[in-house]
Amino acid sequence: MRTDPPSHPSAEDEVLAALRRRHVREAVAALPGRCPQLVAALTEDPPPTYREISRRLGMPRGSIGPTRARCLACLRTLLRTERYG
Repeated sequence: MRTDPPSHPSAEDEVLAALRRRHVREAVAALPGRCPQLVAALTEDPPPTYREISRRLGMPRGSIGPTRARCLACLRTLLRTERYG
């Protein structure tokens, strides 16, 4: 017999999710250079266009994608280090 997961997260799940969100926010803030601003812009709802990001951050549109990739790689490293280090 299969049981479905509860329709509402448990208090423990909510606390763990809040801790994960805080951990990610702290790691994003620790990123070098423009990475915190770029990651913040890319996670807005709705996300701005690359043209808007370019204007806001003063960076060429063509460099946003590669910079994003470097920032996310750095973020993964920070989160891995914090989580498992």
